[in-house]
Amino acid sequence: MTNEVAQQKVEPTLAQPDAVLPRLLVLESGDRLPSLIVYLQEQLAQALGINPAQLDPQQPLNYLGLDSLIAVKLRNRLRTDLKVDILAVKFMEDTTIADLAIQVSERLTNQGSSLSASPSKTEELLEGEL
Repeated sequence: MTNEVAQQKVEPTLAQPDAVLPRLLVLESGDRLPSLIVYLQEQLAQALGINPAQLDPQQPLNYLGLDSLIAVKLRNRLRTDLKVDILAVKFMEDTTIADLAIQVSERLTNQGSSLSASPSKTEELLEGEL
């Protein structure tokens, strides 16, 4: 799947941050990664004040001028939009956007598994999208 296709899947949800999580949870993990990469590129670019196209998903985040304040801001964004908690220090290590997408996807897979055990929570998330 190309970045362009992944971006088409995620773009409508970025206008409605509450809808990001339900849309990602319904994707298979293979389809989720490209969408997460696009989402993370956009969030990081916004925090850094640059164009998302300037961010290489394979470049370590600490080479992009990321500081601890931006790392905390990104951590909070992931907590709010995706209900996952990635330690801010992870953003400061040699972590890439692609690595981060894998970590988030794994947590979403675990989160989706626990949600499927409780249908009311899944329905609640999806209803918020309507």
